[in-house]
Amino acid sequence: MSGRTTEMEVGTNASAPQRRDETQQKLRMKRLGMASVSYMVTLSLVASFYYQSLIPLSLVFVFLSLSILLNASFFLVFHLNLNLRYKDPSLTLAQIVASLVPPLIVMYYLDAGQARAILLLIAVVPALYGILALNTRQFIYAVVIMVGSYLIVLACLWSNRPEALAGTLEYVQLFTLIVVLTQVALIGGYINSLRKRIRDRNLALNTAMEELNEALAVIRDMANRDDLTGLFNRRHLFDVLTKEVNRYQRVPGPFSVCMMDVDHFKLVNDIHGHQAGDHVLREVAANVQKQIRSIDCIGRWGGEEFLLVLPQTSIAGAVIKAERIRSSIEALRFPQIGEDFRVTVSLGVAEYHGDTGIEQTMALADAALYQAKSAGRNRVVSIDPTETAGAASMTAS
Repeated sequence: MSGRTTEMEVGTNASAPQRRDETQQKLRMKRLGMASVSYMVTLSLVASFYYQSLIPLSLVFVFLSLSILLNASFFLVFHLNLNLRYKDPSLTLAQIVASLVPPLIVMYYLDAGQARAILLLIAVVPALYGILALNTRQFIYAVVIMVGSYLIVLACLWSNRPEALAGTLEYVQLFTLIVVLTQVALIGGYINSLRKRIRDRNLALNTAMEELNEALAVIRDMANRDDLTGLFNRRHLFDVLTKEVNRYQRVPGPFSVCMMDVDHFKLVNDIHGHQAGDHVLREVAANVQKQIRSIDCIGRWGGEEFLLVLPQTSIAGAVIKAERIRSSIEALRFPQIGEDFRVTVSLGVAEYHGDTGIEQTMALADAALYQAKSAGRNRVVSIDPTETAGAASMTAS
């Protein structure tokens, strides 16, 4: 809340990328769970083959064991974050290829070519997951691997169990597989490119919004700052006073205001020039900022006048702070202007009370400042309306 310039510690925030990785890993685990469900659906189909006496029971257990092994392996890789070493941390292509192994083994032992066609249809499902990560070129790789794997099964059947092949039907099934997977690859790659384009645009939009918010913050700060001293301006000081009054109404507690004026400032301008006067105001402002707390607020009220808002501070505490500021400024040196050049300030202090308005408190602080200047300047005067007849107390050098 103070007008002082605070240096924010800037550095790379390692926790942000870590949180992103954790979020992505959870998403990958979720997708792995979806893939596991697909394995179980295919397992039910394989079990139906057994009930139709198309395969032995042992083959059902082989399919189940391989499914568990593959999913457990990917789960372990994700759990240990080993996948983060790769360009595609989701290991999409690897999961698609791995999912082919159990159904291909079942296909080899199926005697009915029509039954193999059913598994070929199921084998297309894992390729659909590629839409989430694979581009068209990677999709084509996946299609080549899938078709090549099926050709290996057919070659093994032709070599070892030619009676299991269905002749012309096998060519039709192979051609259909190539056509379907090629379409999936082209459409999937196109959809993935659209997703990437939208993601890039969203990223660019987020970046633009962040830059806009930063620019707006700078503009807001500039609108609330005095150009010469860098302190808050009069408008912002009114906002601070309003907030403090509202806080007092919610939770009553002392807060004080202090009007400060540079003594004989007109003479500084007349004798040494306006540049020297500007230098004095900047040095005084910088000095005061060093004396106050982070919750305090100082701003330029106008000309050579400054206003301090001191939350959670009684009038007695405010007087102590004001005296510390007065003595600190009295000790300032201005070698750029002259070796013997000095400035002093006068300060008027008042405490806000709920039964009086902030305007009255400001008027009391202004009256106290006037008394300080009338009494010879370079002093602190406070007026407390709760004391008898609003008596003023004074400290001076």
